[in-house]
Amino acid sequence: MSARAALAFSLGALEWTLWRLREGLPDDRTFQFLDAAWAGLVDWRYLDAFIDFPWEETFDREIAGPLAASFFCLEEAFADARDDKPFIHHPVSISEVALRVCGVPDAFKAWRRVTIDRLIERDPKDYSARLGHELPRDIVDPAYASSGPRDDERIAAYLASLDWQANPYLGKPEEMKADGFEGEPYRWPATGSPTP
Repeated sequence: MSARAALAFSLGALEWTLWRLREGLPDDRTFQFLDAAWAGLVDWRYLDAFIDFPWEETFDREIAGPLAASFFCLEEAFADARDDKPFIHHPVSISEVALRVCGVPDAFKAWRRVTIDRLIERDPKDYSARLGHELPRDIVDPAYASSGPRDDERIAAYLASLDWQANPYLGKPEEMKADGFEGEPYRWPATGSPTP
């Protein structure tokens, strides 16, 4: 699968972990970050900052360990994808954490099989377009029927739904434009070129 597809898989697996641990989380920062990370798959500039949280100092070990491991691997995966380095070991690690903490391992394994097959089919690895194509957040939902036009509609709706003023992990439009973003941020297509 493409780099974007591998990152989408990582985010989907991380979501399993976050929903399992959500009652032990003090606020919705991890979910705000997840929203920004999905936008970051459309264009890196949507993801303004990675989550920086003292997991081990704040949470008991059974929560801190999975979160620290998952977010470390995700940050490394995004960095390696941007630098065109191999990073498949990071999605595998995020998936293993989710499998161990989700509480429903058979359901997770079934989701993982379906999602990997879908991502390989929808966005296979292509050395001429190393990052692959922009993918909607729905791509990791087994009930979602993916198609080019429908995916574009879902990406447009998702970006339009984001509140960059309320989410500290989302890029600010003026900063994104200063960083070379062409067109209108939080619109799809933005009329500019996507992440190279």
